[in-house]
Amino acid sequence: MTVSIDVLAPQKSHIDLSDKALPSDFGLDDYSLSKLFDDVMLLEYCDLVTGEESGDYILRGGIAIPVAQVHNAWRKGKVILKGPNVRYTEVGDIVVFPNNMGIPISNLEVTGHGKVKNALFLNEQRMFGVCDINAKKIKEK
Repeated sequence: MTVSIDVLAPQKSHIDLSDKALPSDFGLDDYSLSKLFDDVMLLEYCDLVTGEESGDYILRGGIAIPVAQVHNAWRKGKVILKGPNVRYTEVGDIVVFPNNMGIPISNLEVTGHGKVKNALFLNEQRMFGVCDINAKKIKEK
């Protein structure tokens, strides 16, 4: 029997951010977000490239893939803000997570950080893991 991550129900979180029916515009134009609750994180996409004519895409092994084509793929993001029950990540960590989870948001002002253009809210339990920079690969370039 195979199980898809898409059907797994949240186990520990009180705030379920897996419902895509939630709006991506929270109407916070006049406010700056300063705190998150529970195990919620605000992640800024760090694998997104915007092309002048081609729109937004993600680079995978040097290949540009349109964002619309990566619904069930993994993504990378930088932790901008985290709730008090986030146990495994710190602000500034680069994390890997499924693209089809979380609530996308754009142009959100974050206290102490500034404006976040392309981001999402995600429960920590939906994350795959934390990434470290591979210094050996950087030296080879």
